[in-house]
This record gives sequence, structure tokens and C-alpha cells, in this order.
Amino acid sequence: MHDSTRTTPASPPPVPPAPDPPAPWSAMAVLGAAQLMVMLDSTVVNVALPTIGRSLSAGAAAQQWTVGSYVLMYGSLLLAGGRISDVFGRRRSFLAGLALFGAASALCGLAPGTPALIAGRFVQGAAAAVLSAAALSAVLAIYRLPGQRRLALTAWSGLGVVGATIGVILGGLLTTTLGWRWAFLINVPICVLTGIAALRAVPPLSAVRRRPLRLPIALLTTAGLAALSYGLIRLQDGAGTGAAWLGILVAALLLTLVAVRQARAEDPLLPLHLLRLPTYALSSVGLSLAAAVMIGGTYLASGYFQRAHGMAAITAGLALVPMGLSSLLAALVVPRLAGRLGFARLYLCAAAAQLAGAGILVISTGNALIAGVALVIIGAGLPSSFVPLYTIGSSHVRPAESGVGSGLLNTFNQTGAALGVAVAGTVAAAAAASSLRAGATAAQAGTHATSAGFAVLAACAVLALINATVLIRLTRPVSAP
Repeated sequence: MHDSTRTTPASPPPVPPAPDPPAPWSAMAVLGAAQLMVMLDSTVVNVALPTIGRSLSAGAAAQQWTVGSYVLMYGSLLLAGGRISDVFGRRRSFLAGLALFGAASALCGLAPGTPALIAGRFVQGAAAAVLSAAALSAVLAIYRLPGQRRLALTAWSGLGVVGATIGVILGGLLTTTLGWRWAFLINVPICVLTGIAALRAVPPLSAVRRRPLRLPIALLTTAGLAALSYGLIRLQDGAGTGAAWLGILVAALLLTLVAVRQARAEDPLLPLHLLRLPTYALSSVGLSLAAAVMIGGTYLASGYFQRAHGMAAITAGLALVPMGLSSLLAALVVPRLAGRLGFARLYLCAAAAQLAGAGILVISTGNALIAGVALVIIGAGLPSSFVPLYTIGSSHVRPAESGVGSGLLNTFNQTGAALGVAVAGTVAAAAAASSLRAGATAAQAGTHATSAGFAVLAACAVLALINATVLIRLTRPVSAP
């Protein structure tokens, strides 16, 4: 008989989709160059401050604002910068931030007086916030393959240390050879060349989705932090200065208003609910303390070498190179140390190193060589703080909130830098003025000021040690019953 059954041929197995090809590294080179410039400008002016003070008759408060205004605007507007890149598109926002950064740099370089210089630094910081946020968003959008993304983010994290190191060297070199104005004017051709390269190397990366900008909240946050910095800086005129306490009161009112409004918002610019996570909140505090030590330390040290030891700007910049090199070397071994110690214990060791270095500078600032060794110790403790804190803070955030979570961590980082300069600089300036009134020489007053300023940073390190101890308990693995 004829078999009527028919065998249906097996359907071929589904063809898996072809994996995405690796993205070219040319975009990372362009975006990384812009981020390097942004980070460089947080320290490039430090070595030039005494020269700027003489050129523009800028006092201690004005010099603090020259540094603090940049990092203040940069930190307080980072989340707004991320929102702008969401709404208008990443490459478009990157190019707009780059153009504004170049224009603000030209304003700083051509400033006829201190008010114009500080105004330029405020605008420069705002542009840096848009530029940096758009660049990081573009990096995450372009490099989707896990291996590429890991390399890209590792390089991005290292740009902070590299930029801070290059900044003090370049600031001293330009100030000595071409004049302090070129510490800003050099950004103009860099912005032009980077913009041209971005048009060729960075894809358009259109807007993600329509979202409200929340600019009023961003401006209120910036105003509150600026009022706080103003009040802290004016305290160098004496604890009875009414303007100082008025600034602090206005800051408290504005920041309280921001917190209440954002806690009730459906799509907040500041995701303050993340601070209910203990590890996230402690990581945020730790980043503020570490940034205060880093930026406040370079601010104090650059003035110390010039005022207490009469070094030229370029020599003072070179004196800070060992601090930067120790940071770079520490960054190379951080992954291995974290694997052995755990991130929280590594952070504890980093805080101890910062306390040791700051303590040496409190009790022994008369010898430049000893001061340099102390700065090397502090430098080694910086990447050993930042990497663990970013890792611990972001690891307990839901994937859907990873963007705003990392943005708020960056905000705490940069805000801590601004407040570190304000507090340490104010204490140092008050100590210098007290020494001069007592008949000390300028060099002796500079030494006393440095010691007093680093006492503030030593207190930050003590708080970091306490912070690290709590984080060790919170991140300790739970043993099986």
C-alpha cells in the first residue's frame, strides 16, 4: 500500500541577528577631549591666581570666586545639562555647550576687571555643565557593546585626574610665558577644532523624548548654592559680618524650597528620593568630601608655593606634578586593590591617606619638600575615594534611574569642590590677615594660611573616615544561616 503520510520538511532554525559592529573610537576621542578641557579648567586657574590678583587688584574673596564660581555652576547645573541633551539632542547640545564655553573663555581672557572675569567663569561653568552632560550621554549612546562601554567609561573616569594634573602644569606654563589671560584664551581654538571634529566623528543622536526642562528648579538650586558660597566666603571678614549670615539664610530658604518642590514632582530634575538609600546618600556625602580635598587642596597648595616660598607660577605648577602623578599611579592599581579589599575598605584607606597628608600640612608647612610629600600622599588617596564611591553609590540604583543617579552623584562631587574652596579658602584668608596684623612677613602669613586651610581639609578627611566605617557595615555581605 501507498503510505499517505507526508513528512513535513523541518524549518530552518532562526538566524540570530547579527551583532552590532563596534563603534569607532574617533567619537570617544572628540568627546573625551572636550571633557578633558572641562576638567582642566577647574584647576588651570589655581596657579595663576596670585598673578591675576596683582593684575586686576583682586583680593582673596575675588580669587576664591574665580575658582569657586566655575565648579559651583558646573556642579549645580549638571542635571539640567542632562535634561537639555534629552530635549534638544546630544550632539546639538554638545556643540551648543562647546560654543558657549569658547565664548565664555574669551570673556575671561579679555576681562578688563574682576567682575567681568568672575561673570565669565560663571558662564563657563554653566557651559561646562551642558557640554559634559551631553558628552557623557553621547558616550553611553554610541558605545553599547559591554566591552567598549566599559573601556569608554574607564577612560572617562580617568579624565578627571588627568585634567586636574595637566591644569596646574599648563596654568603655570602659560602664566609664566604668555600671561594669565592665555590660560583662558587657549580654550577658544580648542573649542573650534573640537566642534569641527565633532561634526565629522559624532553621530547626530537625536532627542530621546520630550521632557520639561525644569529650568526654574535648576536656577533656584544654583542661586541657593551661590548664596551659601557667598556667605561662607564673607565670613573671612569676621563672624559678625551681617552679609555673610544673610547669604547663609537665603541659601537655607532656597535649598529648602527646592527640596520640597522636587520631593513632590512627578519627573524631578533632582532625584532626591535616591538619598533615602543609605549607601547612595553616604556615597554622595563622600564624593563631596573627596572633591573638597582635591580642589581645595590644589587651591591652597598652588598659593602656598608662590606666597610662602616665592616660586614662579611655572615652578609652583611643577611642584604639584608629583601629586598628580601619585593620583594617576593610584588609579592604575585601584581595580586590583578593590578586588582584594572591597570598595568600602579601599575608601577607608583613601580617607586615611588624605588625613595623613592634610595632617602633615597642618603641623609642618615651613618646608616645601615635606609639603610636597604630604601632597603626594593626598593625591594617592583621591582616585581611591572617587572610584569606590561612584561604584557603591550607583550599584544600589535601579537600572531605569542610572542616568539621573550618576548625574546627582556628579552634582554632589562638583558642589563639594565649590564649598571646599569657599570654606578652606575663607579660613586660610582669615589666618593670613591675622598673621599680617600680628607683624608676620608675607611668607610667614602664607605658611600660616596654608596650615589653617588644610586643617579644614583634615576635618573633611575625618568625616570621610566615619563615612567609610558606616559604608563598610552597610556593604558587608550577609552570611548564610
